[in-house]
Amino acid sequence: MATTPAQDGTQWFLHTWRDHILEPIETALTVLDKEHTELAAEQAGLEEFLQRLRAVDPVEQPSSPVGARSRQSVSDPVEALRDAYADTVLAVDHYESVYDESLVENVAIEFGPDYAALFHPETNVGFSPPLKRSLVAATEQAIDERTSLDRAVKIEQESMREYRSSLREIIETLDSTVVPEWYRETFQSDVTALLQQRQDQLHSSVHRFETHEFCTYMYEEQLWTYPVLTSLARLQESVDS
Repeated sequence: MATTPAQDGTQWFLHTWRDHILEPIETALTVLDKEHTELAAEQAGLEEFLQRLRAVDPVEQPSSPVGARSRQSVSDPVEALRDAYADTVLAVDHYESVYDESLVENVAIEFGPDYAALFHPETNVGFSPPLKRSLVAATEQAIDERTSLDRAVKIEQESMREYRSSLREIIETLDSTVVPEWYRETFQSDVTALLQQRQDQLHSSVHRFETHEFCTYMYEEQLWTYPVLTSLARLQESVDS
């Protein structure tokens, strides 16, 4: 059986080490790509729901109501709204894995408890013209929120790609974890520049979102909150410079 040359072992180590350094940024890009896909699907679902919502005729309130409201007056709009919501917002591919809520629960979270009552199959809330206008506005706001968050995601994606490229250039200049003495000043300068650049970004904003809050939300399932800083810390901790 042939043995593996020492040089191959060295190359394997370098490859593994570089992957370890870049892993937080690569993971961040995977998270961001998933978030973008989900946001796009949710936005499309909400836009389709909005179209169907606008087609549902509201129920005019009687000028002098007498006794209990007739179920007939609300059953058709309620059924139409529930069907529209189920066919659009709840029909996105990731709904069960991410949300897994009942229709009424999701409406309450998305638009508020006042709207959730309207979607309850046993509701006695009339779908009045003012309520329809209000629900249309709430749906438009939900769409706008997805659009804004997706823009922030795209900005963060571009930023992660740039840092990945810059960091890759730095680590690929090394053929071991020992930084040559002649290169140490340049190495430290390049790493410090990236660190300062990212820290400056973290004190600014991503589209409409404060960057620290954005990172906390986006990377909440990771062991780290700041992928670039984590990658840079891994690099600094693993080299002899």
